[in-house]
Amino acid sequence: MKRLIVLALVSLITLGVSAQKAASKNEQTVTIQTNGVCQKCADKFKENVPYFKGVKSYTYDQKTAKLTITYDTKKTNPDQLRTEISKLGYNADNVKADAAARAKLPACCRVEKSGCGGCAGHGNGGCGNHGNGQGCGNHGSGQGCGNHGNGQGCGNHSSSK
Repeated sequence: MKRLIVLALVSLITLGVSAQKAASKNEQTVTIQTNGVCQKCADKFKENVPYFKGVKSYTYDQKTAKLTITYDTKKTNPDQLRTEISKLGYNADNVKADAAARAKLPACCRVEKSGCGGCAGHGNGGCGNHGNGQGCGNHGSGQGCGNHGNGQGCGNHSSSK
């Protein structure tokens, strides 16, 4: 009788492990480059990405604007995920943002992350001293002074707003 119970328990454990392995075989992870620039963009992703069909989990790195998504391969694929992101108004790798959706985003989310174009003090993404990723106000493409948290400038630079 004890042998029968032990055999039954071993069988149940084996079936449970097999089911977990089968589930993980259907899961893949993809990293998608977006053009999100601020906390409002991060919030938009938080409100939507978890509800895309087949998404198991996701993370968003605001500094690099990359979404890393774990998804069920039986329910979706990377191209479908990119399309869904573009429908939110953001570029997703080589898939351009839906123009109508992009126009509805807050102004800060529509700013391109290029900043001042990568001058010596700013690397490749603006000053980094303000969350919206905009450049330093003393560069033509910039929108504010890097010393201000809101990136709005201090009025000491000709192109500051």
